[in-house]
Amino acid sequence: MNLLSLLSGLTKHDPHAIIAIDADPAQPVHVSRSELWRRTLQLRADLATTGVGRGDVVAVCLPNWSDLLGWQIATASLGACAVGLDPAAPTAELARAVTDTRPRVLALDRDVPATLTDHLRAECAATPGDPAPAVAVVPGPWSQPPVDPSAWDLGGGAWQPSAATAGMPMPATSGDEPAVAFAPGLACYRESVVVRHATSTATALGLGDGDLVVCTRPATRPIAWSFALAALAGGATYLFDPRLDETTLPGELARFGATHLAADEATALRLAKSCHARSHDAGAVLPSLRWVGIANATSADAAQRLDELGIPARGFYAPAGVLAPFAVWPTGRSTADRWLGGGHPVCADVDVRVTDPESGEPVADGESGVVELRGACVPEPRSESHGTAAADWFPTGDLGTLTPGGDVRYDGPADRDA
Repeated sequence: MNLLSLLSGLTKHDPHAIIAIDADPAQPVHVSRSELWRRTLQLRADLATTGVGRGDVVAVCLPNWSDLLGWQIATASLGACAVGLDPAAPTAELARAVTDTRPRVLALDRDVPATLTDHLRAECAATPGDPAPAVAVVPGPWSQPPVDPSAWDLGGGAWQPSAATAGMPMPATSGDEPAVAFAPGLACYRESVVVRHATSTATALGLGDGDLVVCTRPATRPIAWSFALAALAGGATYLFDPRLDETTLPGELARFGATHLAADEATALRLAKSCHARSHDAGAVLPSLRWVGIANATSADAAQRLDELGIPARGFYAPAGVLAPFAVWPTGRSTADRWLGGGHPVCADVDVRVTDPESGEPVADGESGVVELRGACVPEPRSESHGTAAADWFPTGDLGTLTPGGDVRYDGPADRDA
């Protein structure tokens, strides 16, 4: 199973189901499975025409739009690797990321500041040995394509994605190349791993038709991208909101009927305080919300406050550089566990151990140490894309403990006292 086949199956099952929502105060856009399918196939054809193929990189620097789904799936279906870049990052950081990834194609928002394209153009000119990427100018859900995309040309040409058309055949795909990577480390994940993790996460969270998933981070970040794909794998809907912040979050959750929310600890605590200030009845505040996951929670405060409102909340474990969530607490665990970061691994084909920070030797269950992972969840360095890192232990840089039942409890970063 690959991403394109997954989308194809969902579309055949119910082409009119809403797969994504582009949030907007006045004009939210509801994207059906069939619409995303048409977009993805057309974009795949555009990328192939541009020369994208197996082993290439496509850098996607777009706001938190549903376009990100189509770019990811289309790129992976060609055997290429999509690298998500946050357009809100500092200009110099973005330019450095583009230089490091050496993409064949760079997708840019048509409203990207001229300072960024000027900086990128200067970077490309300073490295004449590396061909400049072709720039795809993306208008997004509410804008019209520019009449002439040449203003975005960095030296490798500029083009606009074609309008989606119906009737394109299902293309043949093969292989299992690295399909996604995240800046700045550019560690990669193969398509089979991405699909397996998304499917396992959807099962762990009980995602299905009618559910709406929200993450407080943009989908160019690993944690949000993982939840977006989990929503897709479970047949749920994902909310893309480029304006989402702590002030708009409660209203957007209520407005769109969110059922699942993934948030950092500070945001979850602010949400809990906001809900308590408005009501002590979750049915009156957020009637649809039935799961709030708090990444790497070190305090029970946020989850406990949400639980008091009748909103099931629990911590989950999301190590940096690893598809998230790595572990979630199953239903029925004691509050002493489920309110804090940790849980049971969502994928079955992974190993977890805890090692002594000084000696590097494994410690007994229940003893604190550095959490290390092995298996499909471990990313591959892009330079080693033809090999595998699954047999190597990946040090997370987190402190934690391991239970005899295979649960991991997150205790905080290993360098917090440094």
